[in-house]
Formats: sequence, C-alpha cells, structure tokens
Amino acid sequence: MSEIAGSLVPLTRHQAQVLLEAGYVWMDMGQFDKAKEVFAGAAALMPRSEVPQLALGTLEFAQGRHDKALQAYRAAQRLAPKSALPRAHAAEALLFMGKTDEALKEIKAALEIEPGGDGAKLAQALLEAKEAGALPPPGRQKR
Repeated sequence: MSEIAGSLVPLTRHQAQVLLEAGYVWMDMGQFDKAKEVFAGAAALMPRSEVPQLALGTLEFAQGRHDKALQAYRAAQRLAPKSALPRAHAAEALLFMGKTDEALKEIKAALEIEPGGDGAKLAQALLEAKEAGALPPPGRQKR
C-alpha cells in the first residue's frame, strides 16, 4: 500500500480513507463537532493534502456556513492549484452565497484544468443547474 506523501506520521491511503470516511459518518449522523475533530485531525496529519480541506468545507457547507466552506475550499485550492475539484466546490459555495460572477469564473477554471475529471463534472452540473434557474437559491441572486 502506498503512503501519503508529506504526512506527519506514516499513513497509507487506505488508512487515510478510513479516517475521512469516519468523519463523513459522523457528519451524516448530525454529529458535526465529532466530524470536525476527525477532519481537522486528518488535515493536521496530512498538511500537504487538499482532501481533508475539502472535507472540512463539505462539513461547513452541510451546516449552511457557506463562507466558512469557501475558506476551506480556498485552502484546498492553495494545496492543489492544478486540481479542478477545489475550484468546483468553491463555485458551489459562491453560488449559494449569491456571488454568481465569481462562481462562473471558478466553474470555467474547473472545466479547463481537468476536463472530464470529477471536478469538471461537478462544475458542469453546477453550470447546468445555474442555467436551469436552480442556482443560486432564491433570494441569493447577486452579481
């Protein structure tokens, strides 16, 4: 099994996956404080990986704290500037914040960075939802 590069202690990809999945289970159970502890611990163990930052952003997003989610997604972007997924997640948070123009820039970047990747697929779905009028949510339309 391969180890996570740059982790503070030897950590295999499988171990990291199990750790993060535990956080998502806590989140799904509504135990947001416990999920945050797990994700923050993962971020400390893997300071060079964007994945725990995406998890922290997802946790904040699930609680309706889109500004905090955006901060975590921006941290993920800094760690993985050539990854489309942090950009697509940032676009989603921006759409929910009503910042459509800024979100569209992130969507465009995600589509260009990794065409066909998971980030581009999410970006495309966000773009389609925006064009269908489903995003941003009602009452959040700002430019």
